[in-house]
Amino acid sequence: MNSPRVVSLIVGWVFCTFSFFGSINADFEVKFKILAVNPSVDQSLKAVIDQPLPAEIDPAQDIVDKAGLEIVYDAEAKGYKLTGGVELKPRETKTFEVRIRDVWQISVDQAEEVRKELDAQITALKGTKYYETAKLLYDKAQEGIDRILEEQSKPMGISQHIELYRSHVLQLQDIKSNAISLSVMRKTEEEQKKGIPEARFVIDAENPSSESRSMRVRSVLPKELKAEDVLDRQGFSVLYDQLRKAYVLEKDDQFSAREKKTYVITVRDIWRVSDEEIGYHREQTEQLVAFFEGTVFEKYAAGQGAVILDILDGITQLQAELNSSLALEDRMRAFVLNAQQMNIAKEKIRNLQHLMVEVSPKKNDHELLEKIKHFVKKLAEVKDVVLMAMGVRPDTPIVWWIIFGIIIFLGIVSVVFYMIWIKRLREEKWGPKEKGKGASPAVSQEPPVSDESKTEQGS
Repeated sequence: MNSPRVVSLIVGWVFCTFSFFGSINADFEVKFKILAVNPSVDQSLKAVIDQPLPAEIDPAQDIVDKAGLEIVYDAEAKGYKLTGGVELKPRETKTFEVRIRDVWQISVDQAEEVRKELDAQITALKGTKYYETAKLLYDKAQEGIDRILEEQSKPMGISQHIELYRSHVLQLQDIKSNAISLSVMRKTEEEQKKGIPEARFVIDAENPSSESRSMRVRSVLPKELKAEDVLDRQGFSVLYDQLRKAYVLEKDDQFSAREKKTYVITVRDIWRVSDEEIGYHREQTEQLVAFFEGTVFEKYAAGQGAVILDILDGITQLQAELNSSLALEDRMRAFVLNAQQMNIAKEKIRNLQHLMVEVSPKKNDHELLEKIKHFVKKLAEVKDVVLMAMGVRPDTPIVWWIIFGIIIFLGIVSVVFYMIWIKRLREEKWGPKEKGKGASPAVSQEPPVSDESKTEQGS
């Protein structure tokens, strides 16, 4: 039984499975089943059980009955697992039923904590121009919390229950951190004016059997999408796949023999460069080109500005061409290209900003210097008259000390002026200007680049 040959047979023949299917009882416990099977007709075998536990489990508190198995920590996987061995006779099957507390629930206290945070945020915005938009987002966030509490109370399989919980945790964190953020409010205001940009996520499923049957339809969403970006779920639950680090759409549906079904899910089109961002970079480019007019860098800046504006026009045109198509794959491919082009435009803008410190004083600064020189000249012309009126002989030594003092003073003023001017050029970033507000430092916001050009779909 313990010879190397037999061990190799064990590895090849004994099947241990971890079943997530079960029920949640009244005491809020979950039953996980580990199944060991010996398919051999005439040979007894030894099964070695090595089953990882879900990451949310605390072995010291959450395992009610470990069914005779041992709990060890797997340093490589950085998690706990159940281990053990069992002797199996030919054709024998053994089931280990592990009972665990149902830790995959959003508690009422957790929900209330987020509600209080939302109350504090909406109160802080009273009396501001953002309050009306913030109130809409506040109501939407409250509806989201209510939906989370409702969804987790529905009966479902253990696997689905765990993935739904993981989805709810992320949704609740997002509500707490970003539901009434400034960026979300601005996006909401833009969507109210222009409408929510939409795309279509298509799921195809087929029953290969010659009989009618209930099937579970499941498809992984693109990683860039959040649960709130699914605008029309078509009866699907939004779960979270821990392995893929992405949200998943899943539902059970009835299929006739050989039947094929297509589900069209409406999602928010996040694969586009906003008109606001394009307009901001266009204005920034025009300001930079104007700054270099009359300098040695005028032609260079004009050429770079033309390239930048051509890139922005190309992005606008490509996105306009896709307005008639809701296919998600087309938009994702176009966004990858547009994002690359936008990064090139941003880099050219940064180069022009860095070049600003190389520019000599502008015309208005020269005029100021000329005024100072003119003042010194006039002062020299009237000094004798002024000094004689004060009873001081122009040719006495003190007169020259006074003149030198004036010259030193004017020199200091000139130095301070140049230092302030250089400091202003180095700090100036041509920041975005909001209506009714002054300029603020520019912070380049890189658009998210999709790292997948294809959408994974499956049944």
